[in-house]
Amino acid sequence: MRLANKVILIIVITVTVTISVLFYTLGVHFDNQIENHLLTTARSIYNNIVLIRKWVSDHEGVFILKRSGEQPNRFLPHPELITIDGDTLMLRNPALVTRELSELSTTMGDQVHFHLTSLKYLNPGNKPDQFEKQALLFFQDSTKSQQKHEFYQTEIVGKKEYFRFFAPLYTDQSCLSCHSRQGYELGDLRGGISILLPIDEHRKAKKTHMLFFTLTGVLAIIAMSIPMFIAIKRSVIKPLGEIEQVARHIESGDYDFQLKWNSSDEIGSLASSIDKMRRQIRDYTSQLKESENKYRQLSECSFDAVAIINSSSTIIYANNKFLHLTGCESREIGKIDLRKFLSNEKKQNLSTHNTDEEAEHYETVLLSRDQLEIPVEIYQIRGFSLGEEQDLSFVYIRDLSERKKIEAYSIQTEKMFALGQISAGIAHEIRNPIFAINNNLEYLKSRYQSDEMFKELYPECKQSIERIQNLVSGILDFARPHELSFKLVDIRHIIERSLVLLEKQLEKSAIRIIKEFHHDHSPIKADPHKLEQVFVNLFLNAFQAMASKGTLTIRTRDEDKHLAVEVEDTGKGIPHEDLKRVFDPFYTKSANGTGLGMAIVQRILDQHNAHYWIKSEVGLGTVFYILFHRDGR
Repeated sequence: MRLANKVILIIVITVTVTISVLFYTLGVHFDNQIENHLLTTARSIYNNIVLIRKWVSDHEGVFILKRSGEQPNRFLPHPELITIDGDTLMLRNPALVTRELSELSTTMGDQVHFHLTSLKYLNPGNKPDQFEKQALLFFQDSTKSQQKHEFYQTEIVGKKEYFRFFAPLYTDQSCLSCHSRQGYELGDLRGGISILLPIDEHRKAKKTHMLFFTLTGVLAIIAMSIPMFIAIKRSVIKPLGEIEQVARHIESGDYDFQLKWNSSDEIGSLASSIDKMRRQIRDYTSQLKESENKYRQLSECSFDAVAIINSSSTIIYANNKFLHLTGCESREIGKIDLRKFLSNEKKQNLSTHNTDEEAEHYETVLLSRDQLEIPVEIYQIRGFSLGEEQDLSFVYIRDLSERKKIEAYSIQTEKMFALGQISAGIAHEIRNPIFAINNNLEYLKSRYQSDEMFKELYPECKQSIERIQNLVSGILDFARPHELSFKLVDIRHIIERSLVLLEKQLEKSAIRIIKEFHHDHSPIKADPHKLEQVFVNLFLNAFQAMASKGTLTIRTRDEDKHLAVEVEDTGKGIPHEDLKRVFDPFYTKSANGTGLGMAIVQRILDQHNAHYWIKSEVGLGTVFYILFHRDGR
């Protein structure tokens, strides 16, 4: 509920309650006045009746001239008196005078009625009704020490409301002359006088007054509430409304909305404080945004991937470099665990609860969404907070792919240099002696070819000499590569010619060849002889891995601006720890291998600017992937 509505409600309720209490008090006072007025009237009538009775009693009754048809009071011992003149006088005692006066009151309208009654009535006209009987019993039960003098209540009689008043009549000395014969003694309750006063006019007057009070109250409420509300609105609600507008502008980030309210009271002081707070928030927010933008730009422009993780290693912030490196999307931030991208041996290092070291530096392998294994360097800083987030860590990830390539290239260059130095010595120190040994072996063959022992030794010696010659030729070929001659070639023709060169090995094996060519047959720029050498080496390795039994599948397809080639075998596979050494010179698992085949494949593919990688599982086989650029670059 708005403040203005609350103020209106409070004012109306307060004024209404105040005026209602005031009018209720006036109404109660009015009722008391009516009751007091009725009591005063009833008491006055009662006193007048008692006064008349007293006068009659003191004179032992009064005689009046008998009227025609009037019967004497049969309850009196001497009800009539005849004068000297012959007139008949009738005696009127106090009771009879009272009864006749009450009968006379009934003929005077609804203003006042009274009735003489008693529990021991002689005249049936004095029989008490229910109210009178209740009053007589009430007075009869009262003691002399606590003698009651009046009894009254309101009552509906004939659809009209009356105020009924009853006062007792006690036996005094003057009453004993008549009532002593009935057993009354001095001070006994003889009876009482019941008075009826109509109060309809009083009720009507009260209703008129209450209606007047109600209308006056409503007008008073309106007359008091409006000025009070206007005053409160101008002095409280309006300035608070302006302060609320400023607060809403501050909430929405608009700090240039100025509060203009000049007063020396508490609200003016509050407005001044809020305006001062607004300026401070504006300055602080401006500085904070500037600082945030500066550090965000530093983070986004960083050459390293940057991430912030919480205690459960969930990424709560990552820069664009991180998204590019891992292949994540920005909408995944806050939902993904950084450990998902790291190799198993380094996942536990990311725990932010490690209190032994605040910072840690190590190298590991990052696994991207594209299934790429990227060597990275990680520098982790633990133990800081951002807002409500506690136990956070900054994680800097540097891609070491280029550095590793440079290191590998440097090692390869050193190997190549060493091989070049060795090859010169081999040419002079090994090739010439081997040539001489081979010639002497042929001479011995021509001379002792009929000797049985020589026939056993000759094949082994000849095979060993050929192996040494092949090794020397491979080393010289690897150490002294020839200049490539690029031309437009169809990769399918290169693969077919490579398979033709291996026909003899295929004839001696149970290997099935499957060719799946799905490229558009457009040519690529390459050295056909060098590519033949690549595929021959790959096919020979596959034959050796399958032990002359299995399936060799060769696939080609188009991928954007690249030509993709896959060579897949169903051989024994390569253990994970050996995959990193496949391209090392002289590294081989074959008893008859030189260890230079894959090194030569790597060198030729690098010369063609091709991308290549190997996937292998022990017992399931190996797949060698190659991506050639369509434009030859």
